[in-house]
Amino acid sequence: MKSSAFWLFCAKCGMKKKHINPTIWSGLRKLVVFNMSKLHPLIEKRINAYNDLTPVEFHAMWGHSSAQFLEGRMVDQKVIDTPKYWYSPESRSYLGFWNFNIQGIEETTLLTLIDDVTGELAYRSFLAQGIKQEHIGFTVNLKIVKKNNTRATRLFFEATALQVTSRKVVIECMLYDTITGMLLLQAQAIFVFMPLAAIKSAKAEPKSIEDNYELSSSQALSENALYALGQVMSFLPHNTIVHKAGWLSNDSKHLRAVVDFGDNLSGPPIYVHGGILGTVLFNASALLFTRFTGIDAKSVDASERDINYHNGVPLECQNITIDATINEASSSQVTVFAKLVRQQKLFTTLKTTFTLPIPTTKL
Repeated sequence: MKSSAFWLFCAKCGMKKKHINPTIWSGLRKLVVFNMSKLHPLIEKRINAYNDLTPVEFHAMWGHSSAQFLEGRMVDQKVIDTPKYWYSPESRSYLGFWNFNIQGIEETTLLTLIDDVTGELAYRSFLAQGIKQEHIGFTVNLKIVKKNNTRATRLFFEATALQVTSRKVVIECMLYDTITGMLLLQAQAIFVFMPLAAIKSAKAEPKSIEDNYELSSSQALSENALYALGQVMSFLPHNTIVHKAGWLSNDSKHLRAVVDFGDNLSGPPIYVHGGILGTVLFNASALLFTRFTGIDAKSVDASERDINYHNGVPLECQNITIDATINEASSSQVTVFAKLVRQQKLFTTLKTTFTLPIPTTKL
């Protein structure tokens, strides 16, 4: 019986929740809420493993704001429907769906969503210890391993808090294609929490610093290359993140660029969303990979990304340097290390492993 027909039957018969066995009721509720008829059996099985799921409002832990990247840039602009989340107090887990309204969503967008949802679960798990809400959490590490490709527009995630202390929370997150049941991405995120008063009293980062950026023995990047670096996500206006200048050294396998960040990009208050920072570094890594190998980075898998966040990048911060270098290269893989810095201050690093295509041989 389809879910809508079932509820009509219940209404006509006057059937109430208290008249149904709790286990049966839980299963029927999931059938309606999750629309199981459109899910792969493996996804159904993962949902059915929980008996205490409670709907939670998107971004309920830190309130709604159009300045927040996901809301102001993705939800409000209809790139994605407002995400639907459920929470399991017993297992400290979030389950939910991301429904996109555009085809071929970039992996870097998924990276940003994973950073966002693991951050919200980390904050909820942190406060569940009885700690006062006047704390702010920062991603310090996000490691993502790619398992499969998809062009699906409806995805299912399952995130669980593996470790919760008075300062640190570790979250594991799995992302699935709802139609095929394939595991697409596997991630682990580490968050640390600080009193909000300490953040407010910290010395403000200057908006702009002049420096000598140019690489020795290098060629300046063309306007087209700089424009490509600035296309962080397809739905963002180009002037949101501006790459003002860049250089490439073939001898040292080194790329450098200077970037300005705009507004409406926040994750934590005051700072640029961690997923945005990872994406900016990935774009630079992909361009260096393409120039070094002659292979379009879009045609190969970035099988692993390891991001470390050392300091927050303030909104509307200017003249941040991107440095990317080839660390390792073999017949099967190329590893690129990239970082965001300003003078001696390190903000974010990204290590990306690109898997090279297997050469085809003719017999």
